[in-house]
Amino acid sequence: MLCVVLESRGEILDDAISTGENWFIEKEIEIDGYIISAAYSTDNKSTIAVFKPESNGGYKFSTSTNRDSDEIIVGGAIINGAWYDLIWFNGAQTEYAEVIYTINGKESKPLRYDTTDMDIIYNKTSEKDYSIEIYYYDSEGNRYE
Repeated sequence: MLCVVLESRGEILDDAISTGENWFIEKEIEIDGYIISAAYSTDNKSTIAVFKPESNGGYKFSTSTNRDSDEIIVGGAIINGAWYDLIWFNGAQTEYAEVIYTINGKESKPLRYDTTDMDIIYNKTSEKDYSIEIYYYDSEGNRYE
């Protein structure tokens, strides 16, 4: 499945993902030549999908992480040999998110991301064994986890 434009990637999601119907891409980012798409469906599903570049200039669907739209999506992908954590939340309008890593029993300081534009959060990591906690906050301080 090759695609070049955003609309064709949405159509590919309809075929590639077994849950969700009529996918619409909300946000996209490019990481080292790969396209990462955050999308939602008409039946209240959300996804982070990874499209791998092809030699002809197009992109091929690689993988996706799918959830209900009221859930935070935490997924990941290997991009050119490096692991990236991929995070997106489509369930409510939020102002920021905090990402906390626990590596070898030690908790990191929260990494804070502006989410007013519903951007995809991504972190490159070389760690093999860790846990991750994500909290989104709206303008009134309500927390989503």
